[in-house]
Amino acid sequence: MSGYPATHFCKQCSQETPHSEILVRKTSSYDTDRSLLGRVKLMAHTFINGGHYYDMDRYVTCKVCGRKEKDNWGNEFE
Repeated sequence: MSGYPATHFCKQCSQETPHSEILVRKTSSYDTDRSLLGRVKLMAHTFINGGHYYDMDRYVTCKVCGRKEKDNWGNEFE
């Protein structure tokens, strides 16, 4: 994707259309533990491993038709 506004091939529109990008954090195994100890573990995991930037999903949304598509490239730790 290059230029502004960002363009991406939309499968629904069948052409290059302007898109917006959104990064969403994947859930962690620590997210399910709602106890006080679980919250402390989640906070420690976030600070130590950079959890707010680590393990993200990239989604692109077509500005013409509104179709949202997961668009991850490459491998983890690349």
